[in-house]
Amino acid sequence: MLGSKGWSSLVSCVLVTVCISPAIVAPSLAKDAQMPLNPHRGSILQWKDCGEANNHTLQCSRLDVPMDHFSQQSDKAFSIPIIRMLAKNASATGDRHIFLNPGGPGASGVGFLRGSASDLNKLIGEDFHLLSFDPRGVSGSMPKAVCYASNAERTAAFASNPWDLQFQAGEMYTRAENKANACEDMMGEYGRYINTPQIAADMDLILDAIGQQKMFYWGLSYGTTLGQTYAQIFPERVSRMVLDGISDLDEWYNSFLFEEYLTDTDKIFTGFVEECFKAKEACPLRSIKGEQSRSPSQLQSHIVSFLRELEEEPIPVYLNSTSYGAITRRSLVRNGILFALYKPSTWPAFAHNLVELLNGNTTPAYNAYSESWVLKYLVDDSTTFIGLNDNRKSGKDAPVHGIKPIYNYVSSRTEMSFLVSKYQGSDIYDRASWSLPTTHGFHPRCYPGSPRVKTAEPILILSTTWDPVCPLISAKKAQNSFEGARLVQQISYGHCTLSMPSLCTVGHLRRYLNEGVLPEPEATCGIDADYFPSARGSAVSTLSVEEEDLLGSLHELATKGVFLIKGQV
Repeated sequence: MLGSKGWSSLVSCVLVTVCISPAIVAPSLAKDAQMPLNPHRGSILQWKDCGEANNHTLQCSRLDVPMDHFSQQSDKAFSIPIIRMLAKNASATGDRHIFLNPGGPGASGVGFLRGSASDLNKLIGEDFHLLSFDPRGVSGSMPKAVCYASNAERTAAFASNPWDLQFQAGEMYTRAENKANACEDMMGEYGRYINTPQIAADMDLILDAIGQQKMFYWGLSYGTTLGQTYAQIFPERVSRMVLDGISDLDEWYNSFLFEEYLTDTDKIFTGFVEECFKAKEACPLRSIKGEQSRSPSQLQSHIVSFLRELEEEPIPVYLNSTSYGAITRRSLVRNGILFALYKPSTWPAFAHNLVELLNGNTTPAYNAYSESWVLKYLVDDSTTFIGLNDNRKSGKDAPVHGIKPIYNYVSSRTEMSFLVSKYQGSDIYDRASWSLPTTHGFHPRCYPGSPRVKTAEPILILSTTWDPVCPLISAKKAQNSFEGARLVQQISYGHCTLSMPSLCTVGHLRRYLNEGVLPEPEATCGIDADYFPSARGSAVSTLSVEEEDLLGSLHELATKGVFLIKGQV
């Protein structure tokens, strides 16, 4: 158990010497909502080399940040790991750093930069050092957010989690109640301060600690929630902010049941089918049991009918005495279809596995989708803490409590997604059972109910046309919430614009970061890849060597994908 005494003594051993400065107040908030910052600011980071990426030095450091930035009495701390990749020309342009957040909540920024630094450097160029960090509670931070005594217990709990609201509401309720108590017991007083406004203040402290006056930031997925929160608390410090794959800030902080984020989920599934049909022989799914589909709608109907049958009759799979189980609708949707909707680069492989399954060969689909892709990311419980601590409708402030009232509440809502909506029940019970109080005073200013937030420089917003969990409508809301913000719509499927390569989108990104040039209103971009590449290959390239190299990095990033477990869909 991580009680407060143990962590306070540990962190006190590594605290960086700080200078006392006057309390800082976030000027964008109304007087009754001002959030005075803890005066303990002024640390200077001590860097040490910790590897390299494509002949660029990686450096690492740690910064100790107040447990509660918005209390004058907070004397305890979180320890935040930070990493940067040194750019070759950044010293000539003032040693500017661009902060990166890969999403989640709960993704490791340190791991993200280690894995993607070379490709990100090619996208952004040599004028910015790349900097990322593990937010409080995440991965290498101390204390790490945990509700379970071991990773094995966490994995087992997730793997056996009930997802069917119709038949498992009682189990959802009891698990949620017990988990909330375990989270509170494991983390002590630290748990309630693991939230996005505190992380935004951590980020501002890091900005001070590197000696940089203005924020340059690129946030993906949940990173757009963090970015929007930062821009509303510290608008005067925003010089460049790129938000890619927008989360609806109002829904994130103020909604008991998340609905808008599923606006386009089923449309992308339809898009997958249509692109498969257009690809002809490049997509094996067009022919099922030797019969060619005559139209995209016929193909989609075949798949939907199979999903309905699978819900009634899961398919047993026996490979050998140590590998056996079943293919269920839930495993195929959550681990196969939804993952494919995030990453169109996986569409050819998914189409192959699905057609094999439809033709009676269960082995490829079972091997690929029997375990959740989320499991490899579950090294802590920061997703739970950040999401529930942020939300103003969690715990005692939830509109309904108890097994039957919650069941009736969720059942009465319009189903936003045929694929995913039925698996939302577990998250709602978690939200209602959460026992930690909301400790932040942040109230987002969102379109159309609030005046636009004026940042020091305008924000650039990027979005695909069809995103499975961060729809275009959320991007348009964010654009209208910040004065002068511009939106680039990448006409493609997938989660965040990095899900498909686009030299056009990267061109807008580079001009904005390096020159402050915003795109024209209602800018759109195409993509530079096929969803189902033909075996015959493409035409002779007319791209320059630099463009070919850049396109290669975009393909790499599209293959790696962007991390998000919003509501653990």
